[in-house]
Amino acid sequence: MDSGNRGVDLFLNMAQLIPTIVDKFFKDISPLGGGVLYSLVLLVVLGLQEMALFLRLLFGFLLTGMVVVLIRSVYFKDRPQRREYHSWMEKIIASSFPSWHTARAVFLALTFMTLGGVYLKVVLGFIALLVGYSRIHLRRHDYCNVLGGMVLGMVTFFLGSFFF
Repeated sequence: MDSGNRGVDLFLNMAQLIPTIVDKFFKDISPLGGGVLYSLVLLVVLGLQEMALFLRLLFGFLLTGMVVVLIRSVYFKDRPQRREYHSWMEKIIASSFPSWHTARAVFLALTFMTLGGVYLKVVLGFIALLVGYSRIHLRRHDYCNVLGGMVLGMVTFFLGSFFF
C-alpha cells in the first residue's frame, strides 16, 4: 500500500511542476520578439550582404518602434501587472498597447515567410503566435495589446513590401 502512495505522490509532484515548465517555456519564447534577437538578425543579414533584406528589416524595426512610441505617448494603457513610472521614457515602457514584441515577431515572420516554402511559413507563423501568446501568459499584455501588435506587424510588412 505504501508503494501505491509513493506513486500517487510522485504523480502529484510532477503535476505541480507543469505550471513551472509552462512558465519557463513562455519566458524562453518571448525574447524571439525582442530587440536583441532582431538586432542579431539585422547583423547576420548585413554580414551576408543582403542589403535589400537588411533595409527592409531595418525599416520594420524602426517603423514599429516609432509607431509604438507614438501610440504610447498619446494613449497610456496599464499592463496587466501595473508598473510605476516617473519619466516619459518609463511611461512608454510601462504602457502596454500595442505589444512591440508581437509586432516585431509578426513582421519578422512575414518577411522571412517570403523566402521559404510551406513548412517554413507554418513554423514562422506558429512562432509568431507563440510570441504573442507568451506576452499574455507572462502578464505583460492582454489580448487587445497583442492583437494591436499583430496588426502593426502586418501593416508594417505590407508597407515594407511596397517600398522594398
